[in-house]
Amino acid sequence: MVKKDSKNLFLDDMKIFFNGVKLYFLNFETFFKYMAFPIFGQIIGLSLIFTASYVFTLHVSTLTTKSPVFDNIPLVFLILALLTLPGFFIFCKAFWDYIVALASLNSMSSTLLEGGKLDDTGIHAELIKRRSGSYILFLLFISVIYLILSFPLLWGLLAVVFVYLALGFQVFALEEDKSAFEAIKTAVNLVKFNFWRTAVLLIILGIVTYWLVPGLICWGFETGNLEGFFSYPVEQYVKMLPLADFNSILEASHIPYTLKSYEISKSVVMAFVSFAVTGFTLPLRSICCTNLYKEINKRNYAGKIAAEKLSQRAMKQSKRRNRDEDDEN
Repeated sequence: MVKKDSKNLFLDDMKIFFNGVKLYFLNFETFFKYMAFPIFGQIIGLSLIFTASYVFTLHVSTLTTKSPVFDNIPLVFLILALLTLPGFFIFCKAFWDYIVALASLNSMSSTLLEGGKLDDTGIHAELIKRRSGSYILFLLFISVIYLILSFPLLWGLLAVVFVYLALGFQVFALEEDKSAFEAIKTAVNLVKFNFWRTAVLLIILGIVTYWLVPGLICWGFETGNLEGFFSYPVEQYVKMLPLADFNSILEASHIPYTLKSYEISKSVVMAFVSFAVTGFTLPLRSICCTNLYKEINKRNYAGKIAAEKLSQRAMKQSKRRNRDEDDEN
């Protein structure tokens, strides 16, 4: 019986996953356009920040020699801040759009699952932005919970809580009448009797979107030596770091490892590639989790209707019994 239930649970989750894959690729162009700036904007913003600081640091000694006005530490830091400001604004805007997408994609997913089309993705984003205060509070609640449980000894509990909160974004996006705390509470109640089904779906999505697909893309970058091409500008910045001092500390600590600028720059590039890939697969995760949310809600609604019918039938039987007893008396 347990094996049969486990098999059915896995098959149900696989149906949700493959349906999500189908809808994802049918609407891939729309999702790609919607996620392009939130993902690439963060990368471009950070690149502009580090490029501006690198170029300025490279020439600050020359500027100081030519003009004594630059021989002023507060002024140098002020100029550096102004130079990095454009990149900082781009990064912040892209980051906020990505945060909005975490919720708005669930509204889009709901439209697709109901047979609709994504004609205007901006409408879904506006639904979240109109509730930005409540949304920020919701994010703070989630962040504080994860921060508290991030202590290594609590990682087991963190995994359990992560599953219980997995449908929080769906509840917030699709049940507009609920506050931040009510969304979290509702998400926990939804998963309470569907824990293993939710956990299995999250594992499937995690393996595919956080490990398999990013791994394949990174392998393609390495095979085509693309990481070497993108690593060169990053390496120029990394070389400015005091790697020799760090290596001396590692050697003194008897740690058999040497920091190399090329390896660090390659790791940075591949981290950005993995971030981009997992970002562009966010719509797939949203579709699957929204589908699960709808199935649980539908089953709960059907259960409530059945319970109400049973209650009404019991009340009718009770009234009939009381009437019969009165007639006998």
